Amino acid sequence: MKNLIANFIKNFSLYTGAIFILSFIIQIWMPNIPISSAWLFILIFMYLFTLAAFTILVKYIYTKITYFANAFMLVNFSKLVLFSVIIFIYAWLVRDDAISFTITFFVYYLLLTTYEIVALLKLQNKKS
Repeated sequence: MKNLIANFIKNFSLYTGAIFILSFIIQIWMPNIPISSAWLFILIFMYLFTLAAFTILVKYIYTKITYFANAFMLVNFSKLVLFSVIIFIYAWLVRDDAISFTITFFVYYLLLTTYEIVALLKLQNKKS
């Protein structure tokens, strides 16, 4: 299991690095695209949170499917609530950057969660 997590961390770090480079390029060369000034902090937060969620879910992937399904739903619901609270608080405190922050957060969420789900599906298929 440690090998699975280490492999995920390596590949996920490369994927997140590519997102970082793309975000940096957008910020420098395409200033008309509304990317939040807090994009780096959002990316780091999402990266760490996704690593934690993946580590939790990998522990359940080799148990009964109902345990894994419950853990998956609980983790994703918790992420949804936490991320919604963060977006709401940031939008309330920094109104000038609220729209670009929300868009940037949502795009990063989609990109990183998609990678996490694909990795979990690959593990689930290997298990079968």
